[in-house]
Formats: sequence, structure tokens, C-alpha cells
Amino acid sequence: MSELEKHLIPKEESDLLATEYDKTNYAAINAKRSPEKPDSKYYTYDLEILQEYINMIREGMEKRGIKNKGIRITLGKYPEDQFDPRLNPLYKGYQTIFFSAEDMDAAKENSEKVSNPEDLPGLNFGQLYPPY
Repeated sequence: MSELEKHLIPKEESDLLATEYDKTNYAAINAKRSPEKPDSKYYTYDLEILQEYINMIREGMEKRGIKNKGIRITLGKYPEDQFDPRLNPLYKGYQTIFFSAEDMDAAKENSEKVSNPEDLPGLNFGQLYPPY
């Protein structure tokens, strides 16, 4: 069995995870939001941009001698006021995710601390559903 195969799940398990999220976390998040403006639930990124990012952080971590490379996916929320001019204004106040490089060995040593090389940028600005 390949390393990838150890991490794959069938669609039925994907559906179960999504249903559990809907019933619990997503319901709690939206309990305090207007029903006409539920929080974001899906996040998409262009595959080419995502691949370029993976290549960039892989090279950056290799230059730093990081052996066990990973990607951290972090939940965030866009502020209602100033953020970054590239942000779609419709996304203000919505939950998002962003990616960052992760030194997996350092993360194992201290799971409470973000262990990404600070000079490698994160990746953001995908599409949020809703609002789109």
C-alpha cells in the first residue's frame, strides 16, 4: 500500500465527515449569523496555484534543511474592516482557510506552537462558498 493510499477515504466517509460538521460546528457557527448570510463552508483553490505554492514551499523548506515537510491548514476569519486590498469585499466577516509551510518534526515536538518557517509566505484568497 502506498503512503497516499493510507490517507484516501471513499466518498461515503467524506459525506459522513461533512454531515457531522453540518450538524455540529457549522450549526453552532450559523446560530449567531443571519439566516440570509450563513458562514462559508467550502473553500476552493485553482489547482495550478496550489501546485505552484506546494513547489515554492517545498523548495524553501529544502533550502532550510527541513526534512519532514508538510502543509498546515489554518481556520481564520476575515475582519470586517481593513485587511488586504486583494480581498473580495464580499468575503468580509466570513470564515476562511489559509495554508502555510509546516516543519512536521518541529510540530511533533510542540503541537501547541505553529512550526512553520516564518519567512515562507502563506497562501490565501481562494473562493468562499457562500457567498459564491
